[in-house]
Amino acid sequence: MEGCVGGVLKPAGYWRRAGVLKHHLGGAGSVLLPESLTELNISGSVVGNEGAKALASALRVNGVLTNLNLGQDYNIGGIGDEGAKALASALRVNAVLTELRLDENRIGDEGATALASALRVNGVLTTLALPHNNIGAEGAAAIAEALRGNAVLTELRLGANEIGGEGAKALASALRVNGVLKNLDLGENEIGDEGAKAIGGALAVNGVLTTLNLANNQIRDQGAAAIAEALRGNGVLTELQLGANYIGGEGAKALASALRVNGVLTSLNLQNNFIRDEGATAIAEALQGNAVLTSLDVSYNSLTEEAALGIVRVERQRNKLTSLGLSRCSIGPTGAAEIAEYVSGSGVLKNIDLSYNSLGDEGRKAIHDAVSGREGFELLM
Repeated sequence: MEGCVGGVLKPAGYWRRAGVLKHHLGGAGSVLLPESLTELNISGSVVGNEGAKALASALRVNGVLTNLNLGQDYNIGGIGDEGAKALASALRVNAVLTELRLDENRIGDEGATALASALRVNGVLTTLALPHNNIGAEGAAAIAEALRGNAVLTELRLGANEIGGEGAKALASALRVNGVLKNLDLGENEIGDEGAKAIGGALAVNGVLTTLNLANNQIRDQGAAAIAEALRGNGVLTELQLGANYIGGEGAKALASALRVNGVLTSLNLQNNFIRDEGATAIAEALQGNAVLTSLDVSYNSLTEEAALGIVRVERQRNKLTSLGLSRCSIGPTGAAEIAEYVSGSGVLKNIDLSYNSLGDEGRKAIHDAVSGREGFELLM
């Protein structure tokens, strides 16, 4: 079957699984989607609001498309609120689309509210990605309200928007009662400590969320402590991203204390904070009694070599980490030699980041030799 975009016929091969790349859908027109098309990826294309309306019209009657990616280049254009409203209208009646990605589309609160309204009645969409848009607290609150009753959405990506602390509070309130969402990305939203506290409170009672991204959110020690307190009793969260915040030693110590009793978290990213030696030492001590954490990143935290090696020494005995980030940790040739011994003796480590250290030629060679022949091992120096 052929597909028609804005009156121009395209052969079926043009539409196959990967979708359409670099095609212009900015003007008015209609879209006829071929019956065999299940995935349409036109990310990077120029899709304006009229193009989105044309696609929305097609979605109303299409019975096979399950995956639609309309990711744009924010600097060039996007579907905006009007395009989002058109797609939202289609979602109200579409019964097959399970994944919708609208990255960098200049969607604001109005468009987000429309999409949220659709989520109230849509019973099939499992993934909604809205990163790098203009969604504020109002839009976040609308989405949160929809999450209270939505029983199918498992992944929500709202990174790099403008939801702030109030938006985070609204979403946190929804997390207390939502029983299906498993993956939530709120990175780069300036939620601050107040937002983090609200999220922490929700994590204490939420029994389904497994992955949470709170990176680059101006979270300090108080916010980190609230998250840590939730981790003490949370039995489902396995991945936590807290990189690029303002977490200091006290916040790191609170998280370390939680690691002593938490039995499910497998990945913790604290890169680019201010935990310094105090926080790193606390984490190293906590690892001695933790048997589940397999990925840890403390890069860019103003650590001394001794603090970084403290984690390495514990791990030599623990031998659980598959990934370790120690970038810019003041590690010199002596430390490099010790790390080479650790890497050589670890049968589980698959990835280590030692970039931006002063390892020296001999140290670099020793580490390189330690991983030589280990297929799939990722080494950054």
